[in-house]
Amino acid sequence: MRRTPRQANHVLAIISKAFNLAEVWGLRPEHSNPVRLVKRYKENERDRFLSGDELQRLGKTLKIAEKEGLPWIIKAKPENRKHLRHDIEKRRTPVNPMALYCLKLLLYTGARLMEIASLEWDHVDFDQGTIALPSKKGDGRKPHPVSENVLDILADIPQLEDSPYVLARINDPTRHISKELVENAWQRVRYHADIPDVRIHDLRHTVGTFAAQAGSNAFLISHLLRHRNVTITNRYVNHDAHPIRVLSETVGERIEAGLEGGE
Repeated sequence: MRRTPRQANHVLAIISKAFNLAEVWGLRPEHSNPVRLVKRYKENERDRFLSGDELQRLGKTLKIAEKEGLPWIIKAKPENRKHLRHDIEKRRTPVNPMALYCLKLLLYTGARLMEIASLEWDHVDFDQGTIALPSKKGDGRKPHPVSENVLDILADIPQLEDSPYVLARINDPTRHISKELVENAWQRVRYHADIPDVRIHDLRHTVGTFAAQAGSNAFLISHLLRHRNVTITNRYVNHDAHPIRVLSETVGERIEAGLEGGE
């Protein structure tokens, strides 16, 4: 799998975890993991974030998707397009509104996809201006300061009866929206926004980059994005949410301006 180093490393991690669990469960002798000395491939770190122009195009696309639906992505050959609707304006398909809400929340919070997709109303505190997110990947949720932009989006989301989830499935409110639903919506959104190489996770990179460009130090950014490499300085930050709220507001204002086409 040398041609796909990232995927190879992922497979290696899964295999290693499986053998380690086998030792814990007594199925293998201790320290017998056959891949423990296998070296990982070196990966090229991806540093992709949205520029001002890209953010503006994304903002326009999200508005169109919300109000009118997005035009079809025509893959048929020219000779086969005679079967399509002649009225181009009718060649539009709605985008799942919960998926659009999810994309907006990801863009403003820098959170991971499933952290937002599985968000519950009990995790939201409008009075304190926080949403509960894992302090680091895999941990339990704790209140995390967010900007007014995030609170406005949350306030706009209809609460479905008998559903604990902020982004519930319309046809089954007992479950939250799926990762696949959001990713499919993003495929259409990024195509029409002319940012075909931007992944959903790059929205998180955008938040981190904007925070750095706003003059924030590494400790605040690490806390904002809840990275695993937390230093002792973050213990001080945890005592006062105010610096994080200011940082969230700064990033939120810039993203809002970009989506609206401002500076």
